[in-house]
Amino acid sequence: MLAACGPNPNGLGVTDTGVVVGTVVDAKNQTQPIQSVTIQIGLQVRRLSPSDNGQFTIDNVPTGTQTMTISSPGYTSYSAQVIVRKGQTTELGLIGLASTTGL
Repeated sequence: MLAACGPNPNGLGVTDTGVVVGTVVDAKNQTQPIQSVTIQIGLQVRRLSPSDNGQFTIDNVPTGTQTMTISSPGYTSYSAQVIVRKGQTTELGLIGLASTTGL
């Protein structure tokens, strides 16, 4: 007898996922959100718009250690290893990007 399988929530063949949240700010003052940001974690890419105020939430991130890269024009890129646990939210807090223009 075959068991019925429900749809996979992320379509990648991975059913154990978590959520990653954080806020991207200018490293110099730690309060100014960066408006135009691209975040890649695993195979997912999220682009922030000005209305996001630097805040991001990425759902359906596969569990385990994932490489996250954050980039924005005029700033140095940031890369880190993020541990994602099944059904949990990983809160990264403030992530400061350094300006490449010196301002």
